[in-house]
Amino acid sequence: MSLGTTQFMQVFLSSMLVVVIMLSHTSKDDHLINGDAFYQSCNNDRALKEYQLAYNDSPSDYNVLLRIVRIHNDIGRIQLRTGFESEKHYRLAAVFADSLERYYPDSAAAHFWFALAQGSLIPFVGMHEKIAIGKEVKLQLQETLQRDSTFSYAYVLKAIFEREGSQLSWLEKGIVRIVFGEDLSGSLQASEQYLRKALQYDTTNSFAYYELFWTYKAMEDTAGALSALQQVLKMPPRSLREQNQQEEARQQLQKLINNNQSD
Repeated sequence: MSLGTTQFMQVFLSSMLVVVIMLSHTSKDDHLINGDAFYQSCNNDRALKEYQLAYNDSPSDYNVLLRIVRIHNDIGRIQLRTGFESEKHYRLAAVFADSLERYYPDSAAAHFWFALAQGSLIPFVGMHEKIAIGKEVKLQLQETLQRDSTFSYAYVLKAIFEREGSQLSWLEKGIVRIVFGEDLSGSLQASEQYLRKALQYDTTNSFAYYELFWTYKAMEDTAGALSALQQVLKMPPRSLREQNQQEEARQQLQKLINNNQSD
């Protein structure tokens, strides 16, 4: 083999090696596709790994940040019952949501996820911080709806705040007003209206139906509560969080049926 042929073969083999390496490297978009597939098949652990790899490649990418906020928030909610690492995932969601809102201040979704991530921290903080977070959440939801008035999930979060505010006793409201100078109030009717609006803009929003159940339960509207739970159970779950929500809805439905039978 001549020297020229040897050099050609070396260059050719080096070029092929580069091509093989490039083809074997999974891109950010591939990680997102894989992550979405795992997410939709209710495998949050594998989805998180794929989203983390995508984040390592593109830490400021809009779609990457959206997904990594969502997956940490989902895991935090699912683990909330057991208490295992729930707060850790909620706080990670808040960190990534802060980046999302900072990089994309014109995005309605960015403001919503920031609001949800912050609101999810409320069970883990003291009263003064709860109030501060509540004010921030309301501001971020306002920013969301200013950018997109049809953003269904923002109305769900507003409805939850209305319902929780309505269930504070006059004494609790008085203490908060005197000590912290804040007026916390809410309305079950407003909660119902927000959830109806959420469903007006997205009829597949199972979270709106599930929160509608809790609002109707607080209103002592058994028929409305039953109907809302039945709607949740009709919808095929699209994630592990929705799957868990459906199981909770099934348990709540059985409780309502048992209570009606015993009355």
